[in-house]
Amino acid sequence: MRAVFFDLDGTLLEFTRGYGELLADAFRAVEGEVRPEWVERYDEAFFEVLEDCGPEPYRRGFAAAGADAEPETLVAALREAEIEATRPPEEARSTLEDLGEQYSLGVLTNGTPEWQTDKLRAHGLESHFDAVVTSYDAGAHKPDAAVFRLAEERLPAERYAMVGDDPAADVQGARNAGWTAHEYDGDGFGDLPGALDWR
Repeated sequence: MRAVFFDLDGTLLEFTRGYGELLADAFRAVEGEVRPEWVERYDEAFFEVLEDCGPEPYRRGFAAAGADAEPETLVAALREAEIEATRPPEEARSTLEDLGEQYSLGVLTNGTPEWQTDKLRAHGLESHFDAVVTSYDAGAHKPDAAVFRLAEERLPAERYAMVGDDPAADVQGARNAGWTAHEYDGDGFGDLPGALDWR
């Protein structure tokens, strides 16, 4: 049995707009404006919490921003903006269907479980996968080996492959864990089945 894990952001889902724009949209949607100091304070708090796999990084980021609205309202606005600004690559669904006939499939992504699963579900991708593993589940982010070891526990197989767009986190992290790795270049999923190298 062989298993193929996919990164989420930048691989299974492509962003049509930058993250900074989406954050600004969330503030505008709720507050009617965006202030540079809000964004700066959000980023500082959010990334500090996220790096440590701390609880509720989005809510804590917005709580630190200093805007008037409730943090939960801003979190919901950002989640909606991010879902609207992402889309699966060309031929992703048909490729996943084909690969699912040959391999067990999983998602291995840095981020919080609920946030990443919401995006998968919103784009109708969740049903293609036998396991979804996030860095928060492992208490560490890719390329840390703990993330890959947890993926092996969640989806037992004899051999593993990783498909992702980040050369360090996805590709080198997978290879360091003893997996095969394929760097996704953003050109769609049409050639993916033949590109997997199981050496």
